[in-house]
Amino acid sequence: MNVRQGPETVFDRPVDQILPELAGATATNENGRVGNELVFWGHRLADGRSAFLFACAPKEGVDCDARAQAICLSGTNVIRRIETQGDVRHMRCRSMTLPKVGDLHPGCTNRVEGEDLAVGLVQCE
Repeated sequence: MNVRQGPETVFDRPVDQILPELAGATATNENGRVGNELVFWGHRLADGRSAFLFACAPKEGVDCDARAQAICLSGTNVIRRIETQGDVRHMRCRSMTLPKVGDLHPGCTNRVEGEDLAVGLVQCE
């Protein structure tokens, strides 16, 4: 689903300090995104249940609650939702460019900025 980096690239502290429900959880690598503004990471909680940690950049016209509901194919149960600071990568790319040797994203510029994010934990029903 195009999400290879973990939540440590977004948050400056361990996720169990942000959401205590993630204490003792292990990553399942069931990661993905809903649009460009919401990314999620699968976890197996300490009690064995599956859950998804999500982070959403609430921009104009973006309904983070609706996007969180779209993580699951069937119903979605929100365990917790908070707002906290996180790093967001803004990438702008030109449609045509001449790549240079070593360019990972030719014709693109990107910057990382700290922003207030909608963060939560959901379970699929």
